[in-house]
Amino acid sequence: MGFSSRFKAHRHILTLETLKFIVEYLVDQSAKGAAIRSGIPEAYASRQGQWIKKLPIFKKAMETEIDDRDLRRLQAAIGEIEAKIQLCREILGIED
Repeated sequence: MGFSSRFKAHRHILTLETLKFIVEYLVDQSAKGAAIRSGIPEAYASRQGQWIKKLPIFKKAMETEIDDRDLRRLQAAIGEIEAKIQLCREILGIED
């Protein structure tokens, strides 16, 4: 599989970065703000936010009815994922 094939496949994979962006976007529908809050550097936030909004996985997520309870559950899930990633970093000795 060539690089371009992997890049195209990535458009359909839910990454932590994309998940964070989607959840942050649900807060205020600001692509740049969501990108910054999800950890994308400010210099690239606007461009990256617009790129993520074009992904099929983002479009599908925006078709779903999300209420405040669902948003809180998503935010809690991201916190749990980040805690597990931190644990893995500690175990592997690759802390920031």
